[in-house]
Amino acid sequence: MNNLNKLKSELEKINSTVKLDEPLAKYTTWRIGGPADIFFQANTINELSSAVKTANELNIPYTILGWGSNVLISDKGIRGLVIKNASKEIEIKGKSETNLPSVKEIEARLNVVDKDKYYNFDDLDYDESNSPTIEVNVASGVYLPYLINITIDKGITGLQWFAGIPGTVGGAVYNNIHGGTRFFSEVVKSVYVLNEEGEFITLSKNELEFDYDYSIFHNNNDVILSVNLILREGDKNRARETSIAWATRKRLQPANSAGCCFQNIEKTVQSELKLESNSWGYIIDKILGLKGKQIGNAKISEKHAAFIETQPGASSDDVLGLFEIIYEESKKKLGITPRTEIFFLGFEESEVNKYSSTKHESTNL
Repeated sequence: MNNLNKLKSELEKINSTVKLDEPLAKYTTWRIGGPADIFFQANTINELSSAVKTANELNIPYTILGWGSNVLISDKGIRGLVIKNASKEIEIKGKSETNLPSVKEIEARLNVVDKDKYYNFDDLDYDESNSPTIEVNVASGVYLPYLINITIDKGITGLQWFAGIPGTVGGAVYNNIHGGTRFFSEVVKSVYVLNEEGEFITLSKNELEFDYDYSIFHNNNDVILSVNLILREGDKNRARETSIAWATRKRLQPANSAGCCFQNIEKTVQSELKLESNSWGYIIDKILGLKGKQIGNAKISEKHAAFIETQPGASSDDVLGLFEIIYEESKKKLGITPRTEIFFLGFEESEVNKYSSTKHESTNL
């Protein structure tokens, strides 16, 4: 019995979701992706950690998928094991006296010019810092929109700023997602992980190195199992109204996309280049003139040019072709290249390295 067959046999002892050569397109919001050698859905924290430990014991590489947003999977698929993280545990631990430690201040980079056309956050933000705190422990596979709804139903607030973001809690921590000018790191107390040495440990907020679209997990192989959040017993009705209003405004975002593809540029670079906005939606539309550009069944969205939409039959090559055009045109016209918010899975490093490692630095500096 080879290692893949042995892995399949061991995973079947955990649960019956194991599949061979499972197409991954249906597990991503772009609906793109070739097959996984072995696919497994983990429905609990224990199943997730058991699957990872089993793969490690057999020396088989693994990839963890959450909701499949912000990822582009190669048409060739992903070798080894793909784990769909569908862990669902939520525990309301009760009132907390915890004051979250202050961390590095992160620039929000939200600077909208056409506020009638592009969603605006200014009038939705408010201060809850005087409301009592409550601690909630959440499995990393919990779907964030579900968590927002269920906590507000129970009178627990603080997540309303992240309405309209399709992803898991683990993904929210991993990439320190932002809603308007708010960052997910603002509500994180600690994270429970299975580390690279196979140990279960808790990392405090100060150890997570949160930054714009970044956490320490970008640079290690720790697996996020659950997250301790410090939320508020705030104004339930206002939180619900805010979450609905923010999610409604974000419906301007295109369907069949992976979310915004590019990080907004630093405001210092915006100032140097004398741009009206630091949004790549604005730059791609007004400066590069690429809105609506199409390759195959992928297109730079007419609704918001920082998004790439796909139609049935779209390939990873179609999307990469649009990335290449945006990359080259911005380099030629502005002397900068975008940094993607997309994670590339199943590709050779040479295929995607320049997109995944580029920065918003002017070549003129």
